[in-house]
Amino acid sequence: MSYKEFSYFYDYFNYNADYDKLFDKIVSLASRRGVKTGIVCDLGCGTGELAFRFDKAGFDVIAVDNSDEMLDVLYDKKDELGADDVLILKQDITQLDMYGTVDLFTCTFDTVNHLEGAGKVQALFDKVSLFMHPDGVFIFDINTKYKHTNILSDEQFDFIEEEADCHWKNTLEPENSRTKISISIEDKHAKEKYFEEFYEYYYELRDIETMLKKAKLSMVTLIDGETFGPVKPDSRRYLFMVKKEQ
Repeated sequence: MSYKEFSYFYDYFNYNADYDKLFDKIVSLASRRGVKTGIVCDLGCGTGELAFRFDKAGFDVIAVDNSDEMLDVLYDKKDELGADDVLILKQDITQLDMYGTVDLFTCTFDTVNHLEGAGKVQALFDKVSLFMHPDGVFIFDINTKYKHTNILSDEQFDFIEEEADCHWKNTLEPENSRTKISISIEDKHAKEKYFEEFYEYYYELRDIETMLKKAKLSMVTLIDGETFGPVKPDSRRYLFMVKKEQ
């Protein structure tokens, strides 16, 4: 799945996202494993908020996404920021093809949940394992089953803003371990309306651990992806750091 028209409004409606906090935590975690510089590949990079922070911090950045609309926004930001060294690739992250090894892979803001089922998640983990430097790390997050079944569930969220309105409706499908997300957007200036639908899939923690093991990736750190504290039964997001098995 990849965002379509919503890509152009993603930053506008995602203003509460604390990219600085997440970036600082990722850098701190990677540094503990000795990854303080080198090549970072941001998978499902979206509008590039993390990718451009890595560029500013001195990393060699590869930004990967398969949404043409997201890439449009990404290229515009690259030009505005003068981030000439950021390499942008249009790829399906489950079919990743790198030119060499990567020191730090990242995949955040529930990109993994957007993959269409366990087979796709396994394919992602396998590709990361293949292209990760032996001393590298992979840091990613997922929305938890608890969040899907207790927070997102069948709720609707309405964002009423000056330039556009967004109505976000969730439909839980527990028999398929997923939530259908329906987004309608009204662009008040262009007087246009857009609609798109997609799914987020959720997994038991043990299933993610099994897939990592199959990809020859082993857990280094598992924390709550919002508080960055210990994982709890009501954690809404997990943040993982894994390494290659030696």
